[in-house]
Amino acid sequence: MRYLLDINVLLDCYDSGRQTRFPDSVNIVHTLRELSADIFISSSSLDNLHFIKWKAIKDENPQFTARVIYELANRFIASILDYATIAKTPSYLALDYDDLEDSQIIASAQAVDAKVITRDQGLLEKYSDIAVSPTNCLLEIQQSHEQISISFLDLKKINQCYMAGLEHAFDSVINSGWYILGKEVEAFEKAFAEYCEVPYCVGVGNGLEALHLIVRAYGIGAGDEVIVPANTYIATWLAISYTGARPVPVEPCEATYNIDPARIEAALTPNTKAILLVHLYGQPVDFDPILDLAQRNGLKIIEDAAQAHGARYRGKRVGSLGDAAGFSFYPGKNLGALGDGGAVTTHDAALAEQVRVLRNYGSRVKYHNDVIGYNSRLDELQAAFLRVKLPLLDADNARRKTIAQRYFNAFADIGCILPIIPEGIDPVWHLFVIRHPQRNALQQFLAEWGINTMIHYPIPPHLQSAYIDSGFTEGDFPVTEMIHREVLSLPMGPTLTDAEIDRVIAGVRAFFGG
Repeated sequence: MRYLLDINVLLDCYDSGRQTRFPDSVNIVHTLRELSADIFISSSSLDNLHFIKWKAIKDENPQFTARVIYELANRFIASILDYATIAKTPSYLALDYDDLEDSQIIASAQAVDAKVITRDQGLLEKYSDIAVSPTNCLLEIQQSHEQISISFLDLKKINQCYMAGLEHAFDSVINSGWYILGKEVEAFEKAFAEYCEVPYCVGVGNGLEALHLIVRAYGIGAGDEVIVPANTYIATWLAISYTGARPVPVEPCEATYNIDPARIEAALTPNTKAILLVHLYGQPVDFDPILDLAQRNGLKIIEDAAQAHGARYRGKRVGSLGDAAGFSFYPGKNLGALGDGGAVTTHDAALAEQVRVLRNYGSRVKYHNDVIGYNSRLDELQAAFLRVKLPLLDADNARRKTIAQRYFNAFADIGCILPIIPEGIDPVWHLFVIRHPQRNALQQFLAEWGINTMIHYPIPPHLQSAYIDSGFTEGDFPVTEMIHREVLSLPMGPTLTDAEIDRVIAGVRAFFGG
């Protein structure tokens, strides 16, 4: 739910006389705040609203000094901005010269995909597709409230939390005139390296390419083998296959869904060059046994940290554990861009330099190409957006942990299988995944409650058509296949409200008769 409040509705809420005459204005604002709806005010309204309030205070209190009146008007605006976000008036608006103010308000609402709540009859008649009266808006909400669905992940709402910073970043990059490998990428690389507690970060096009470039930079290719989890998203395997090497899958621990360290050694051959582990669902792998194994066998360890931004293993950040790590900034990740993006983090200066060369056509100096490289560059705009969001990543992860704990508490006594967190593991809950043999029935039941869920993932890599020539068949990895048949991801994200969490809990418990 996204609504932009017109000036008349806002003024109704802050004047006792108007409150009596227009109670539905007061009621709709109260209702929207109770529902944690996205509330906006047009930037074009602020000056008018400030002036109207300033004049009212001045007329009602002639004894006040100009400075006091001005300060009270400022506080009035600040009180509105406690719950309303400024929607800027976009430069592409279609001006209506018969009513410039109305056209600016409508353009602001359209820019954030919001309805305008107004008592202006002319606005209601002219823009009936987007404008609604307080009274009718209350009726719409009352009629639809029971049918409002809970998003699995509301990216619009998440990014709205950063809107002012994202808009500033956008304007800054557009006005800079420099859009590829500039100061924004450099600044983000520095900030993300510090966050991951490593000396080097290289921004690339996406998470898959981050992993591919690491493997390529280590010289792994045709005839080589790389240990991978059987239970993962296919991108982990593709990063190996792109180089001509062969992914060698290893079953997961049933309790954690991550690769089982105890099964890796049996999969090693003289051709094994590296272990590519995945911190699946945001939970770090049990790393120490894998490190010991890798050191004894002279193997590289590559982390797929696409789902684990900020997670820790025995106090250390993921992305700093192995020889190198690949991150994704796909919009749905804990640290998500507004498009594709990725990064490589490492302690290895030589690897970082080689990835920088590979990401940019194999070039250190423009038009001089040392190796056959790729075009895989984190662009300036996405880097700028990520710089806005990175400082709040830990706070967002903390909210995810709070939601996860509520799920744990609520589902401890019902018949689904919950995640298990070993000692020393600090996950960031990219996903909260439960298991049940009747997964499909549970998903359908929750859908009828208006609760959106997802399956991560329905088909394991070894059974995908892409790997049909690898010779794998159903039954080769029974633990992985069981997991893929039973897992269900519940709504998870930093903007989930307590009321939405309550509803998810109620829906899951209802399925189990709890």
